[in-house]
Amino acid sequence: MISFKEFVRRFGGLKKFIEKEVKKILKEHEKEIVDMIVRQQHEGIGSDGQKLQTGYSKGYAKRRKKKGLQTGYVDLHFTGKMHKGMKVLSVPGGVDIRSKEPYEYYVRANFPKGFSTTPENAKLIGDFIAAQLAIRMKIYLVK
Repeated sequence: MISFKEFVRRFGGLKKFIEKEVKKILKEHEKEIVDMIVRQQHEGIGSDGQKLQTGYSKGYAKRRKKKGLQTGYVDLHFTGKMHKGMKVLSVPGGVDIRSKEPYEYYVRANFPKGFSTTPENAKLIGDFIAAQLAIRMKIYLVK
């Protein structure tokens, strides 16, 4: 058991501790979070839970169809390079997903809701982080 004085000292450092631990949790579970975003993008779902676009322009849809690709919705899959390079970053007030692939800039410019999680996915990530963080905070404050 720790002294009250030590508890207060640790409590003062809680903000920095939380920031550090959230980054660790995100890194430890990066693959699951990225997979969630990739599935969402493959389905063409934006951060508002709606389809990013109902379909492709007639000309582009024709080219995709010739290649054997679906044309019913924008799936953001393409070559897969962008998705393979995705990383999770902790940013003030949330989480961001980034890829070093230059194609990301095109996708972000044309589909600004395409990289953010749906409210349902954001809640899943938030609940998971909160549960993991609660355990780590208890250990930090009292042991």
